[in-house]
Amino acid sequence: MPLTNRYWIRCVCGNCHPMPQARECVCCQEITRVNERTGKDENTSCITDLPSFRNVCLDPGVLDVAYFQYRQEYGEQLPEAANELVRNRYTAYRQFVRWCWGYLGKEIRVVIPACVVLSVRNSYPDPGQNYTGFCSVAG
Repeated sequence: MPLTNRYWIRCVCGNCHPMPQARECVCCQEITRVNERTGKDENTSCITDLPSFRNVCLDPGVLDVAYFQYRQEYGEQLPEAANELVRNRYTAYRQFVRWCWGYLGKEIRVVIPACVVLSVRNSYPDPGQNYTGFCSVAG
């Protein structure tokens, strides 16, 4: 997408990209709970640049343990046929939310910054580029 996309302009960290839904076009610098994670490091403008982000949200070993913990607490979260990339992508998003917001409660959703979504998708891509995106809870 061209840089003239109206949602692109909101990016402060330099790592966001246009998303399919307007509500998904959020930069990590726009969300206080996420921005607080970058701390006072003047050299870090994006949460995805933090070593702790990579350790907590992208490391395959950490994601394995986190997924099995979620599964133990809440039961099977994904179809049994889900491959490792799907499971890691799903768990990475959950890890990010838990890292920034803590426990939110059942069916409470928050929008994940576009830079984080891109980083997770680059780390655990879907070969057909078929991604769900943000879904609010029906109710």
